[in-house]
Amino acid sequence: MLEGEWSTPTPRVVAILPILLAAALPGAASAQTQDSLLTNTSALDRAGDAYLDETARRLVRGLKAARDTARLTIDAYTALIRERMGFEMPSHERNRPWMHGERTARVRWSRAEPAVVHVLAARFREPLLDPGDSEYFSGLRAERFAADPLGDPFKFGFTVFGQSFGQSPEAEITTRSPLGPDSERHYQFRSGDTTTVQLSNGSTLRAVAVSVIPRYSSIRLVSAIMWIDAESYGLARVAYRLAKPVDREMSWQLRSGGQWRPGLNLDIGPRDSADRVSTPDSARHRSGFFDRLVNGVIDGVLPRLRLDIATVVAEYELWEMRHWLPRSVIWRGDIGALEGVTASSLAPLAVPVMIDWTLDVEDIRERDARATPGTPATAAAALRLWRQEGDSISQALAEAEPGELVTITPADREALVASDLLPPTVWEEDRGVDDAAIERIAAELAAIGVGEGGERAEAPSSWLFDPPGTTLRLLRYNPVEGVSLGTRLQRDLGWGRAALTARVPTARTAPDLDLTLQRNHPGHTMLVSFYRSLRSGEPGEGTRTPGIFVAGDASDFHWSHGAALRFLPRVGERNWLSLRLFAEQDAEIATDVRRNRVGTAVAWRPWWGGQRPGSFGAGGRVGVRASAGDSPHVRAIVEGALVIPLSSRLWLGMQAGTARVWGDPAPHDLWHIGTSGRWLRGHAESVRGSHIHMARIDLQRRIAFLRLSVFGDWASAGGDDFYAVGAGLVFMDGIVRVDVARGLRWGGERAADPVLKLHFRGDAWF
Repeated sequence: MLEGEWSTPTPRVVAILPILLAAALPGAASAQTQDSLLTNTSALDRAGDAYLDETARRLVRGLKAARDTARLTIDAYTALIRERMGFEMPSHERNRPWMHGERTARVRWSRAEPAVVHVLAARFREPLLDPGDSEYFSGLRAERFAADPLGDPFKFGFTVFGQSFGQSPEAEITTRSPLGPDSERHYQFRSGDTTTVQLSNGSTLRAVAVSVIPRYSSIRLVSAIMWIDAESYGLARVAYRLAKPVDREMSWQLRSGGQWRPGLNLDIGPRDSADRVSTPDSARHRSGFFDRLVNGVIDGVLPRLRLDIATVVAEYELWEMRHWLPRSVIWRGDIGALEGVTASSLAPLAVPVMIDWTLDVEDIRERDARATPGTPATAAAALRLWRQEGDSISQALAEAEPGELVTITPADREALVASDLLPPTVWEEDRGVDDAAIERIAAELAAIGVGEGGERAEAPSSWLFDPPGTTLRLLRYNPVEGVSLGTRLQRDLGWGRAALTARVPTARTAPDLDLTLQRNHPGHTMLVSFYRSLRSGEPGEGTRTPGIFVAGDASDFHWSHGAALRFLPRVGERNWLSLRLFAEQDAEIATDVRRNRVGTAVAWRPWWGGQRPGSFGAGGRVGVRASAGDSPHVRAIVEGALVIPLSSRLWLGMQAGTARVWGDPAPHDLWHIGTSGRWLRGHAESVRGSHIHMARIDLQRRIAFLRLSVFGDWASAGGDDFYAVGAGLVFMDGIVRVDVARGLRWGGERAADPVLKLHFRGDAWF
């Protein structure tokens, strides 16, 4: 439970694929011992403005002292660790479960011996790529972080990021912890509200919230809230996020050290004597010319990535009324594109990542105490008790050092995949996570901001420039501009971002310019834009910025210049609800007719259900745009869709929609159907209309990693009816599909000729 008064913290956890959290916390010593240690504070006075009130000073110093004394109180413990992770495939229509993994292991930790880990269950599944297959899951290895109960909850392992994405091992540098000996150099602390904590035995204690304010924006710092027991100085809960998303610090690479090693490179920035590097100087290398050339090309083609750790919440329990130990951790974040938001484009999509883990302590052995009967007294005893014939061992116990892990993996991995000990997936309805409470904590963390002072030389430059022609992802082609060379200048403002994008065409036309100011709020994103942009009318979609390659006729394009104010969901979230206010002039390219307009546009894209693979889902889209001035009109669209599982291998999809324009619309304000296949397949040309309808039915059967689809389409425009039937192959639950459709026509004579046509589509509901 994540707010107000809470009992034994609900099981949950977090680690992460790109950057993993090392969670664990000290036990608690007596308050008298801690208070006596507070008298030695010379090392903590390095920054006189670090503590913004006396309560924060007393609690943070007490917490640091308690951690130091608690390191001597526990000799060993045994616990059951459950971890699970899930990635969703983002979509403007609906997100799909992409991959998930669950794992259960028993661990025996000892101060003086290696930790022994026994894997009890492990499952990995990719429902988008192979829905029917489950594999063994090696896990994110939460035991590495939970095994030491006295570890720093703010410590991140950049090594895991490197191993996951091909990063150089030189990036093993930890986040600067608010509990470190010199944390006052990097943070300011302010006390807040007091919360009553109810323990599992019914007793209560008071925990005071202390906000941790980073002095500058850096991926090595965190924004955090610590809830500290006012008597024992134990940490009851901690929530945090990186002080800034990881964005400009990442770059794509194909080669490293003269070898082909696809992945991401992470630039931490300047190092100092407190940093730890995983390889000695003699082992480092400088990339050669060919490596830098290849990496520069691939980095210019692929979009610049953004990794945001939105929320990490670690909860603790006072075990046996003496030891504060981790109980659960929740990790929420997303990985997406850094660029992409302009005056008219859709918000860039991001991959939501959810990782939880829980730790259930079974036995604690204090210093110099005997082991509880039935529990292994030594690491060797744990190995003998848990290991079965045929099991594999990660390394010999005699060769392992204290703090290292010796993992026992059973030989029968099929039994691990099917074990009843597996936790539910992160999408299960009974997963026990209070999403509303996590959202409130995330909003509080996002509102912390940046403090004062500090060594800001470590902070990255706030400017980012893509020279024209060198960034291949900014190239595009269309009949109006020909090939246009794009350039972009961005500035990180802390509370948001400013971006100036210019496109210089090879055809004889003026450049495309867009200046957008982005303001990030905890609950939404606001964008103010000034632009002269080329727009195209996409069938069934209205007007938007052309893509990388757009063929066709110049009459399908028009120029728009003006200003717009947009409100979108917060960065990284799906575009559920958006609002746009604009004042602009449209100029038709074919006729040079100009129209001055002011107006507003609202869009809503809900989706309910469908979180678990193969489950029922429903959603749709509602959009309204009203324009006053020249050619005043109101433009509206309503769509709905259902995905109904008929069996484990058979699905039925149904879609219906209507769109209409009232008033005096310009030609590019009319709705289009036909060529794109979005509302009507199997027709050679598009049909424009002020009033159109559609319906679709689709029956799909799963065959291995794809689905075979048979479908029928109906659409109506201007009193004429159009039909199509066909078959297709559906990949990744509708993210990509290939259809062959034969158009039919009854009830009128219109320009859309029925043909046998091949359609490639992405981002479909089903």
